[in-house]
Amino acid sequence: GPEPGDSPIASMGMPKNWRRAMLELGGFLTYSTVRYWLEYHTWIEDWQYELTCEDQFRRFLTTEAIRFDSNAYVVNWTHALAGALYYELSRTNNLTWAESLAVTFGASLFYEYVSEWREVISVNDMIVTTSGGYTMGEPFFQLSSYFSHQKSPVRRFLGWMNPFLKFNKWLDRKKPGAQVYSDPGWHDFVLSAGWRRTSGAGRGALDTGFVGLETQIILIPEYGRPGTVRRTLRDTSLSELTLDVALGQRPPGEEHLRTGLDEEINFSTRVVGLALFRQKIDELGRGYALSIGLGSALTYVRKRPTLYDSRSVLARLDPPPATPTDFRDKMTVAHLAGPVVDWTRFSRGLKIRAVADAYLDFAMMNAYAFNAYSAVHAVEGLKTTLSYYGYHYALGGSVSGRVDLDWRNLSLRGFVSAHVWNSVEGLDRFQADLLDDSNVVDTRIRYLLKAGWRVPKVPLRAFFALEGIHRWGKMSDIEAGGQETRLFAGLAYLF
Repeated sequence: GPEPGDSPIASMGMPKNWRRAMLELGGFLTYSTVRYWLEYHTWIEDWQYELTCEDQFRRFLTTEAIRFDSNAYVVNWTHALAGALYYELSRTNNLTWAESLAVTFGASLFYEYVSEWREVISVNDMIVTTSGGYTMGEPFFQLSSYFSHQKSPVRRFLGWMNPFLKFNKWLDRKKPGAQVYSDPGWHDFVLSAGWRRTSGAGRGALDTGFVGLETQIILIPEYGRPGTVRRTLRDTSLSELTLDVALGQRPPGEEHLRTGLDEEINFSTRVVGLALFRQKIDELGRGYALSIGLGSALTYVRKRPTLYDSRSVLARLDPPPATPTDFRDKMTVAHLAGPVVDWTRFSRGLKIRAVADAYLDFAMMNAYAFNAYSAVHAVEGLKTTLSYYGYHYALGGSVSGRVDLDWRNLSLRGFVSAHVWNSVEGLDRFQADLLDDSNVVDTRIRYLLKAGWRVPKVPLRAFFALEGIHRWGKMSDIEAGGQETRLFAGLAYLF
């Protein structure tokens, strides 16, 4: 019989369809490869190797070609999207999250070594594709699985957010267990909109609108129900996805910035794939639940960029940015792995939930000190992505903690996170040509205080929030720091 903690799909006897997964993945990789070569003129700048025994021997059998690439930020962060597609083609064919992660890594490896045989083997692409594919793909899989099995036509329609799941489930529609689904123990979906005021970081107060989506799913069926539970969970137990977009016109006097309504985008996910779960709740609903697990996460932040930074500028072919630069903050952080502790206290009418995590990170990080550095130093000869696009590849760590309190119609949240990232030296694509490969350090501290009141008898909540973000960076002898404070007010729809 099924082991405790096995996935609902596996426990219902749905077989893993490796053959179909490989066929679908092979088709997608073929399409991607053909498209790459049809658009080869776009990537000529990346070409560095010929189809000769000598060149390909150096690529495959030495470490010479293993490098960080020199592509623009707008190109490199989207590898997480490609990874999510690889991941879904495996996961929707009933493979486990770990097997789907391995397939995603294999697909990335194939694309880097075979499809792009003229280029360096991009370390950053493989990390972001693999880790981002898992941490982005799994929440989409869980959300679409949930919506696809709801009675409401509107919710069932939302299942189309993952067309791969819909297609493969349609192919499996006549198989026993194909429509069986174990409802999660708890979920919380919040769609919000309202007003945001940002001040600090060398700019005046900026008023914008905002829209947001927050989804949380605890996939443990017994969560929050009376009884004593002790389980080892080998499949996903927690899935989170959050998207916030600040909306407004480009501020007057900043014509060097890109047009459009998206002033800032914040996107994050978190998944827990392995966990020890303990729960003890009496018949009156009093007790606790505790999960100690292994998790991964993804963070993407993008402020309105300069016109220069919004395009796919080609390093070494296009001119570098004019100095002093004015790069706006951006980051893609793959929180690779780390412990996640999730504790809930249940009382009559009161629920307190605390979540803490810590991760080893790989980041494509905007160098916060670079603008100040470029005002007094030449930028030629620095790390390639730094001198052209203002970001660097880094390793680091992140820790965060969140406490949610729900009492009757009142909800309160406190959140704090701290991050530090240190640039990687020695692996630049043009390493031999660098004049200065100095270390770059960046930090970020964020806090959030939020209060909401649910409107009686309707799924609406009015809320107010205060957020603070402190950034600091160092390059050579230059340090720079900045503080932003944000006020939010709005309405949230709970579904």
